[in-house]
Amino acid sequence: MRFQVGITVAFLAVLLFGLPPGSAEAGGRLPALSYGGGGQGKVMFNHQAHASKGLHCNDCHIDFSGTGKQLFTTRKQGLISLADHKNGAKCSACHNGKGAFDDCNRCHY
Repeated sequence: MRFQVGITVAFLAVLLFGLPPGSAEAGGRLPALSYGGGGQGKVMFNHQAHASKGLHCNDCHIDFSGTGKQLFTTRKQGLISLADHKNGAKCSACHNGKGAFDDCNRCHY
């Protein structure tokens, strides 16, 4: 009995914390996340807005543009520095004025 409870708890933990949100292809609702913005103003990241442009989870979280580069972990940590913005890392890999807008005020409120 104790073993079954342990298995059930472990299974629920994986479901709650270990799996990515439902994919846009499967009709799942992707979360909007809020970050402090490092004193530049709060940032809301809307997964649905990015999915509606044809992006998939792996595009940012696993393999950016086929480079094998991971732009973001999936731990909901918005650890993005000003240097990241200037070096074309993280959000700025796309938001560089070429791939997507680079107007700071469109993300920082």
